[in-house]
Amino acid sequence: MASEKTMREYGAAQSSVYLITSDGRTLELPIPSRSPNDPLRWSLLKRITVMGVISLFTIVGLILVQGTSLLLLALENEYSPESIKPLRLDVLSSIPCLCWGIGALTWVPLSMTIGRRPVLLLATIMLAGGTFLAAVSQSFYLHLIARCVQGLAGAVSPSTMILMIIDLTFIHQRPQWIGLFWCMTTVFSDLGLALTPSIISAVGSWRAFYWTWLAPCVLLIPLALFWAPETSFERPPMAFDGHIISQTDTGKITIYPTWEEVPGGKPMPDEPAPTWKTSTFLKNITFGTQSETGGWLAMKAFPRQLMFCAFNPLVVWVMLLNTFVFGGMVITCQTYVMVLISPPYNFTFNQIGLAKLSPGIGALLAYPASGILTTYLIRVLASRNRGIREPEHYLPSFFLPIILSSLSLALFGIATERRWDWRWILLFVGLDYLSAIAAFSTNIVWVTESFPNFAGAAIVVVGAGSYGTSFVLSSVIAPWIQDQGLEMTYIELGVVTLVLGFFVFPINFWGKRYREYIYARWSST
Repeated sequence: MASEKTMREYGAAQSSVYLITSDGRTLELPIPSRSPNDPLRWSLLKRITVMGVISLFTIVGLILVQGTSLLLLALENEYSPESIKPLRLDVLSSIPCLCWGIGALTWVPLSMTIGRRPVLLLATIMLAGGTFLAAVSQSFYLHLIARCVQGLAGAVSPSTMILMIIDLTFIHQRPQWIGLFWCMTTVFSDLGLALTPSIISAVGSWRAFYWTWLAPCVLLIPLALFWAPETSFERPPMAFDGHIISQTDTGKITIYPTWEEVPGGKPMPDEPAPTWKTSTFLKNITFGTQSETGGWLAMKAFPRQLMFCAFNPLVVWVMLLNTFVFGGMVITCQTYVMVLISPPYNFTFNQIGLAKLSPGIGALLAYPASGILTTYLIRVLASRNRGIREPEHYLPSFFLPIILSSLSLALFGIATERRWDWRWILLFVGLDYLSAIAAFSTNIVWVTESFPNFAGAAIVVVGAGSYGTSFVLSSVIAPWIQDQGLEMTYIELGVVTLVLGFFVFPINFWGKRYREYIYARWSST
């Protein structure tokens, strides 16, 4: 009973973190351990290097995943409608969305079992292999398989890489780092996409797109091998001021009076560095880490955590919202290219590439709209709440992306249907990108901080669910547009997004009570 009383006294409510002190200082939680393998003890340069490797992977992956939408005109001469039946040509550009969902469902539990680093290495090899296969493919279906492999590899970015960023950062840093990661990778990927028409025009073949980006894919393999150490780290309990402190990655601290009451007992001291051996060196650079991962027990527990999140209304709300915000962006990217190459705009292939700068500018503006704004709001709201940060403090950050997404989708449909000036179309495309990147950054931070014990499963539900349903949405959009026209279709998409966004109000008022109820029922998961 004494142990239970101690845990009740010192164990803060799940997801609620004491973050701001009475004198205005921001606490750096979780508290770093003494181990050199703890990523929170790494130098800023080392952490930035890891961020640089995963960011480069994401940039190349996004270019390859999105670039095929710019190749569709050239591919019409390669594949006849009869040879690809019953599929349509545009499935080459939309299939990675489905594969992102399948990949998230695969990579996250695997990274919890064997570590983040082996997953990253496997993804880099798959991305290079898929790109090579696409470059040499001689049939539509082989090209489609290559696109699936690229999509599966790229799925590591919105899933396991988010967990890596959480591993590398303190709680108060996560909104800015996640926001910066998504914004800058999208900006640079759009710059790469802007060059795509010039690359194809210079060589005269759509295969040049894949051959050009195969080199960065191959370069990523040694970069991941030598400059991306394992970030997953389980911090052991530590002695402090006569007490024993046990903490989680969420910043939740439990204080025990003696080592005997600590689950698992007193940890063993760190092992000395191993002597030089070729086998040890190869193991360390391939799958090596001195940290412990969850092992196969984590894989065994994952299905139950996944079901917990899949039937959790708070997580399902985020998944549905992300479906229409992200799905709307995917559909818009497919539509505006076809609109601008048609009368009365008649954009050339190179002009279409330059039009990709509009989404890039929108993504750049998403950083202050998500990372900086969210960090400021968290500090203000936590200070007014006696220094305690609640997950509901992230909810005001949803308003801007929800409103922008709804308006940009509706106005894009009106502008394209009524043939407004092309500048308006690019403006609404840029605003849609801004809302999608800001919404995704906010979605991920909110869902992982609301259910930190199930962060991996929550990312899978939000990612796999929304990307999979986005693929379905992009597949049915053609008959939808044919039946109702661009204007009504996009207005309806905007209205649905806005209606889903309104659920932020009841979540703000009753979300904490519901979270406490859930943890009371499922704390043993």
